[in-house]
Amino acid sequence: MASKTHDQAVVIVGGGVMGWTAALRCVQLGFQDVTLVAETFAPIPSKSSPAVYRPAWMGKTPAELTVKWGLATQKELARIARKEGSDAGVTSTVHIECFTTEAGPDAAIPDPALKAIMPGFRDATELEMQTFCPHAAGGWVYSTFMIEGMRFLKYLEAQCEEFGEEKVKVIMKKVEGPAQSEEWCRSAISIADKPQCRIVVNAMGINGGPECYPIRGDLVLVRAPYIKLAIGEYRPKDKTRPTYIYPRRDHVVLGSYYLEGDGNREERPESTADVIARCCQFVPELSSAPIIGVVPCIRPGRKDGVRLDEIRAGDFHVVNNYGHGGGGMGISWGCALDVVELVEKAAEELTKGLSRL
Repeated sequence: MASKTHDQAVVIVGGGVMGWTAALRCVQLGFQDVTLVAETFAPIPSKSSPAVYRPAWMGKTPAELTVKWGLATQKELARIARKEGSDAGVTSTVHIECFTTEAGPDAAIPDPALKAIMPGFRDATELEMQTFCPHAAGGWVYSTFMIEGMRFLKYLEAQCEEFGEEKVKVIMKKVEGPAQSEEWCRSAISIADKPQCRIVVNAMGINGGPECYPIRGDLVLVRAPYIKLAIGEYRPKDKTRPTYIYPRRDHVVLGSYYLEGDGNREERPESTADVIARCCQFVPELSSAPIIGVVPCIRPGRKDGVRLDEIRAGDFHVVNNYGHGGGGMGISWGCALDVVELVEKAAEELTKGLSRL
């Protein structure tokens, strides 16, 4: 895949999907010395995320970037689903999305970005609405992917391992200092044992910048093998209570909540009961589905949406990639490509600077 090689070392900070996809794309596109550093690789949002391919819930991220990153990610997910299948955590399905009259007129207007991204986007038929969303006023249907975080991150890790430690090294240790600062950069390269490195990628999610905040969701994992497609109501009257049903390989995810500023990870029995009750409006049989787990999911929120840019911190080039809210899995590969472009630009500037010495 690499068209040319790069000798500049790169340190990536962040153990979630953004860190792993950036590391993998860097080595695939020619970087020979990449180190991925994180305080922990579990538990993290990427592993607990419900993860449907539906690029949304990302603050004020511009629609044109959502479409660009979403389409690039779609292409890669299709390749992985075909080549690796469910072992990589990626499975294909059909998604029915509905809206109700009580949610107001805006709920009936499809998201233009999703309409441009999601394959086969169309109005739901009367039969589909009667079968799955009889209480709704209308809806849409499209093809999508389920992305199971635990399996998917193991797949990314295995892909990186194939390049060997001489190209991709993984270290679990906390990087000290405020993210994006010169102090932080120096801590990162010290941990990586790369004293000459001057390119650091910030893929720290909720810790990527001081403007980030937690967004809590409550997931209930159940055994329900009869669920074969995804169903969701994402813009209800109460915006904090979106409802969705996501089939995975071995279980089904029921959700959820969207509680901005709530980073509490404790289970809430009343929330679990409410999620199940709402999902039973779509599939009544779920009322008897065995519960196999309850997962509070903390998403990395940022009002202005995704931040993907390059800044300077002293003599360091910092490439930021954070603030993905509830849609990170759905744009991860597209973001990784833009990260590599910025890393390549920084590497070229550093190489030119050395050549003038």
